[in-house]
Amino acid sequence: MANTTPRQNKDGSISYLIRVYVGEKPDGSQDFKSMTYKPPAGKSQKWIDDELKKAAWRFEEKIKQSCGEYDGTIRFQEYAQKWLDAADLAPKTRERYIDLLKRINEAIGHKKLCDIKSLDLKDFYKNLAEKGINNRGKYAIASDFVKVMDKSKISGEKLAKLAGVASSTISTAKKSERVSVATADKIAVALGVPTNKIFTLCNEGQGLADKTIFHHYSLIHAILAQAEDDDIITVNVARKGKKSRPKCKKKEARYLTDIEAQHIVQLLLDEQDIRKKTVLLLLLYSGVRRGELCGLSWSDIDDKNKIIHVLRQSQYQRGAGIVEVTTKNESSKRPIDMPPFVFRVLSEYKKWWLEQQLRNGTNWKGAEDRLFIQIDGKPIYPDTINYWFNKFIEKHGLEHFTPHSLRHTFCTLQITGGVDLRTLQARSGHAQASTLLNTYSHAVKTSQIKASETYDDVLRPKNRSSSRFDNGA
Repeated sequence: MANTTPRQNKDGSISYLIRVYVGEKPDGSQDFKSMTYKPPAGKSQKWIDDELKKAAWRFEEKIKQSCGEYDGTIRFQEYAQKWLDAADLAPKTRERYIDLLKRINEAIGHKKLCDIKSLDLKDFYKNLAEKGINNRGKYAIASDFVKVMDKSKISGEKLAKLAGVASSTISTAKKSERVSVATADKIAVALGVPTNKIFTLCNEGQGLADKTIFHHYSLIHAILAQAEDDDIITVNVARKGKKSRPKCKKKEARYLTDIEAQHIVQLLLDEQDIRKKTVLLLLLYSGVRRGELCGLSWSDIDDKNKIIHVLRQSQYQRGAGIVEVTTKNESSKRPIDMPPFVFRVLSEYKKWWLEQQLRNGTNWKGAEDRLFIQIDGKPIYPDTINYWFNKFIEKHGLEHFTPHSLRHTFCTLQITGGVDLRTLQARSGHAQASTLLNTYSHAVKTSQIKASETYDDVLRPKNRSSSRFDNGA
């Protein structure tokens, strides 16, 4: 494994010596290969640490290849782990890749990189589509759950915190209602007992969705592409086998029509729970992502100019709880103008927020001043927003939609309302305007029809009945 040592240069800057052990010299002393990595000026220590880690990994791989330690005979699972360790990934993305690699490694992890064939991958993708693979169709039902909790002498609220789930989820489990297998595992770990001792696991699963299968393909492709760049393999078989690449049909984004959105707003104006009211209105009127909403602090709210500033995200990370992460991309850091009435709702919500702070006193945990919080001031779990959504939908008998549906609604209604793509790109935080063009083709088409009709109204004579235009001229 490569070792890194910081060194101070004559000009006061810091460079890093990267050393890799390659064996013993004839005299018995250790033999090392080394290189110096000098980071560019003005970078944060976190950025430097990440880049240093990748530079050390790349140098170690290069030395191993030149020394003949391994070539394409390294097994996929080992190389995939090295790739994952060196990759610069957001926490959620890393978690998703770790989950995807579980299935991938079961199928091809034992194979040497040089032995993986296009047919192996084709069989793997086919298997992912088979019935019973999808964990989403699996669920767990608790038995004697209350007895286990009593024996452990733990309250539902404390168990929820230890397991990283909502208190309502613990209540659901206590009533022997369905919970996800992942949730059952979290609860079992928190209680220190095997999952099957508390829960009965049921399976009504279908095959994985086309999009999920495509994500498996994309990850394999990325790992093998790096191995190809490192000259460990000569051909990336994931790219070579284009005919066996899983198909992923594009789906139109789920969004609300203007009539449906107006109905939601009317219902929210009468909503008694100020938290649900504020969350749903902000999502609908700002188009922010769920993580961006959870990352908002009061310092981001410019009441004077009626602007909210998106600067960060808040996410749940396994083993770490709620963490603050950067936005999806640099263009996602943005100001968003909001109508005055939304700020009136925010003002009403802040009164509730301040009441919670006063009630908790010295027990207040809201150091970050996040808008959306648990009762003690700690940042809210993002999944709690989905729970509120589902309760709101159930209460009013609405067709199902998600927090992200409101982002799609925001973008769709902006386009059909005449907002140009560049302006919307700045408001929605998309990295590229082409993404908007591809994702919201339905709205763009409607907008183009309106534009054509408007242009027609400008050019054609006002008194059309006396014009030759209506006679096909």
